[in-house]
Amino acid sequence: MRNLPHPAAADSAIRLVAADGGSHIEAVDHERAIEIDVHGSPVSVPAAEWLVCFVPGLKRQWYHRFTHAKHQHVFAMRRAQEDCWLLVEPWWTKMLVSVLTLDEALKFLRWAAAGDVLQVREAVPGCGSQLRGWSNCAVLVAFLLGRVYRTWTPHGLYRRLVAERDARPVDVAQWLANPVRIIAALDATQALEVSTRPPRKGKPEALRA
Repeated sequence: MRNLPHPAAADSAIRLVAADGGSHIEAVDHERAIEIDVHGSPVSVPAAEWLVCFVPGLKRQWYHRFTHAKHQHVFAMRRAQEDCWLLVEPWWTKMLVSVLTLDEALKFLRWAAAGDVLQVREAVPGCGSQLRGWSNCAVLVAFLLGRVYRTWTPHGLYRRLVAERDARPVDVAQWLANPVRIIAALDATQALEVSTRPPRKGKPEALRA
């Protein structure tokens, strides 16, 4: 999955922090002033493609009796480089963000094979909200993707994402059979899609609550 940031010099939306070239941060002089893009970020990074994994729990929990059998938890991962993956795994006690080797990533993909996986493009800057109350795994992954969906269960998030036009189910069994070949084919497919995708105007319908 290609996620190469655009050079700041090539982004016409980049502007100085202050109109006079200075910084709004107190005690930061002109030489240390930074540039930000239209979203208020020092670096413009294109939207990434995530594998959103809806899985059964690894340990039995009391609330599993009220959940979808295959969608008791959700996490997200994507390939950062050829041999390393980025994992975003909501725990009860923290948000685990870690870089995995391919071997480690395959362990999570084996877990994902027990449920359902969707390939989803994140929204930048997104339309999520921090005013969501209880931040469980479904809420946190929706926020990661920039979605404003009002759902608090993994299965509820799955139903909203699978209905999106650009979301695609992923056959994890093929990844596990030959991950190197499948990843290479996925890269080629995504490069073709990016070159042929027409520009969107306004907020995508799928991102509306």
